[in-house]
Amino acid sequence: MPIKIGVVGYGTIGARVAEAVMKQPDMELVGIAKTTPDYKAKTAISRGMKIFIPENSVESWKKAGIKVDGFIEDLVREVDVIIDATPKGVGKANSEMYKKEGRVAIFQGGEKKDLVEATVVAQVNYDEARGKRMIRVPSCNTTALSRISWFFEREYGVERIIATIARRAADPADKKEGIIDNIEFDPIKPPSHHGEDVRTVLKNLNIFTTAIKIPTTHAHLHLINVKLRKKVSREEILDALSEERRIMLVSSEDGITTTSDVFELSRHLGRPMNNIYENVVWVESIHSEGEWVYLAQAVHQEAIVVPENIDAIRAVASSLDAESSMNTTDRTLGIVRGRI
Repeated sequence: MPIKIGVVGYGTIGARVAEAVMKQPDMELVGIAKTTPDYKAKTAISRGMKIFIPENSVESWKKAGIKVDGFIEDLVREVDVIIDATPKGVGKANSEMYKKEGRVAIFQGGEKKDLVEATVVAQVNYDEARGKRMIRVPSCNTTALSRISWFFEREYGVERIIATIARRAADPADKKEGIIDNIEFDPIKPPSHHGEDVRTVLKNLNIFTTAIKIPTTHAHLHLINVKLRKKVSREEILDALSEERRIMLVSSEDGITTTSDVFELSRHLGRPMNNIYENVVWVESIHSEGEWVYLAQAVHQEAIVVPENIDAIRAVASSLDAESSMNTTDRTLGIVRGRI
């Protein structure tokens, strides 16, 4: 029997996760929960998705002429697992409903770690989700940092990581947030929260992070310095990264020199919604000097957590092991390993 999934919140992340669920051979998307009757609702229906709404919004949906399939509580009762992709803070409010109905729930990185029993990145700690009722997939930046940190820790051992994050100011479709002609500290007094959040996944990692916001919408950029427990050559690191799951290596030799180029690459790969699920590491940025390694990676904030949500579903609702789950997820989403 397929795992029955409901997605509550059909925005940047929720819409992408819903599409990814529909590609999985062992999952069934029962429906999505949405508050606003807009073009996203109409396109979801055209994709064969059922719509569930809050009880207090019935009139607005009737006025819009959009037929719905029930209330959010109805959706929760019909599924095995809820993916809560609502804005920060809303998931916490929804959690009482999930508990009342005895449903397993997977939250996003905007919710605080105290709400859940575990924070999970599939490559790192998939099995921590076993037997849990409420877990969290961390934010885009935390997911990307966890993947690359785990690679270095597993392969060579890590003494120290220092990462600077240039954050996009807003998502492409965001009309209410963002900065113009400005660079903003985030926060002005370091460290940023990202290092602490990575330690919800890699408990003992020695990581220090700082962040700024820049006026772009395409992606985040990470500048990462890693002190390893042994000297490793650039060639050895490049060879190992070429085999690492969910790492895409790109090169300026192929004309990929900016985050806009990465965004354009997604179109040429035929990715739905221009999704880039992988950490995008520039080959030329990899530099080794004794125990220290430097690299730069781009992070598509809208898509990188999508495969993590899919694997989290299997971790809480199936007996499938991490490798088997990730193999299925990567195959169905067309995820790249190594140099493009």
